[in-house]
Amino acid sequence: MSQEQTLERPAVAAADTAPAERRITFAPAGVTLDCAPGQTVLETALGAGFFPKHSCRRGECHACCAPVRSGSVSYPEGFEPEGVPEGHCLTCMARPEGDVVIEAPEVSAVPGRRVVQAGARVLSADRVSHDVTVVRLQVPPNAGFDFKAGQYCDVLLRDGSRRSYSMANAPDGSGNLEWHVRALPKGRFSTHVYQALKPRDLLRVEGPFGGFLLSDSNKPVILLASGTGYAPIASLMKTHGQALRERGATLYWGGRKLEDLYACAEAEAWQAGADSLHFVPVLSEPDADWSGCHGFVHEAVARDFADMSRLEVYACGNPLMVDAARTTFTRDHALPEDAFFSDAFITSRTAPES
Repeated sequence: MSQEQTLERPAVAAADTAPAERRITFAPAGVTLDCAPGQTVLETALGAGFFPKHSCRRGECHACCAPVRSGSVSYPEGFEPEGVPEGHCLTCMARPEGDVVIEAPEVSAVPGRRVVQAGARVLSADRVSHDVTVVRLQVPPNAGFDFKAGQYCDVLLRDGSRRSYSMANAPDGSGNLEWHVRALPKGRFSTHVYQALKPRDLLRVEGPFGGFLLSDSNKPVILLASGTGYAPIASLMKTHGQALRERGATLYWGGRKLEDLYACAEAEAWQAGADSLHFVPVLSEPDADWSGCHGFVHEAVARDFADMSRLEVYACGNPLMVDAARTTFTRDHALPEDAFFSDAFITSRTAPES
């Protein structure tokens, strides 16, 4: 059943009955865009080169939740938003029912990078641990695929499904991309990566997506990762080295065993670059001879930083970890809500399909 809402809480409709023409305005920038029938608020923005905050694009991570200042939206049949505050919508799933105004301070008045589809040639596929392969690809430089550190793109599979992977390298205009692909039981793409992917293979990619970007603040930074959530963190580290040195940054990377931290040498080399950079590996199931930090990675951060009121946190990885970190840091350690940035690898982005 659909859930009817007031103007302050956008309507949820069982079917798309939106008019043929509708316009979306993003405040306070005043950007107004025409929305095609069946298109979501987020799709409209990305297609025009604007980047509201978002992550999963499947209505699960809530990174795209935004206030609706006027107008109403509907959601696809069978989708019921959970935990959405009154007067807000999930822009990745919401379709305007007429003219709407969305509050999105992160949207600039001038469009940036556009989302594009392009062919990507596999340069290498190197297994770096028992369940992680580093895949390097190249998109033709003239394809217009240009990303920012912290963003991700989708690989488009032949059956129409897609998988999302964050870029782990620094953008340099060369068209090179680096993904960290974790093996998943019966995972359509990860199984192909481990069994058949080889240099010179051609993949179809679409992107860039995501608003997991380093702010212009001068606050010290905590970089928080679990598993392959290290990938976008690595891109931030490689791209914004000088800014992070000036601000001060600590990387906490969690895994079960030391071998799960497949790029320890890279993280240690980053730490060696300045006294203001620190790397803390955290193991939840360490071997008996492990003398380093142990437990859940977000709890290690909480032990080290009682007061986070003057910090920024960038978290990526398991959604349970990201949610626990957000709750703990903001509730118990004075971290401002707007100082927590996340890009959770939610289940639907990484789980295998039968």
